[in-house]
Amino acid sequence: MHKSSPIGTIAMWAIGVLGAIFTVLIFMGKDIGIDGGLWIAYLALGVAVVAAIAFAALSIDKKSLISIGGFFVLVILAYLISGGETRPEWNITEGTSKWIGAGLILTYISLIGAVGAILYGEITRMIK
Repeated sequence: MHKSSPIGTIAMWAIGVLGAIFTVLIFMGKDIGIDGGLWIAYLALGVAVVAAIAFAALSIDKKSLISIGGFFVLVILAYLISGGETRPEWNITEGTSKWIGAGLILTYISLIGAVGAILYGEITRMIK
């Protein structure tokens, strides 16, 4: 079993106790329970993002940089080819519509890539 540092143990117990207190406050109908719970979630997300970026930056290599650059090129291309059509009932700007379109295009590319990788893996496995 991995032993955590004293700071990690204290943080774990503090978050657990605060979570329990905020849960009780939510059941009592107090809005501060929801607000407090959200702030704990935001704090935990921020710590996780900073830790993930720090650990990734420590072990980054040329291959990783090429992959990250390729992803950003895909994002830019998806944004450029997406349409900016809007309707009054949508209540969004043209820029927001373009970002939504870019997200959909990236989702389609990811889906095609995943299916292609699965098919490639299965076909090469059958050939061997």
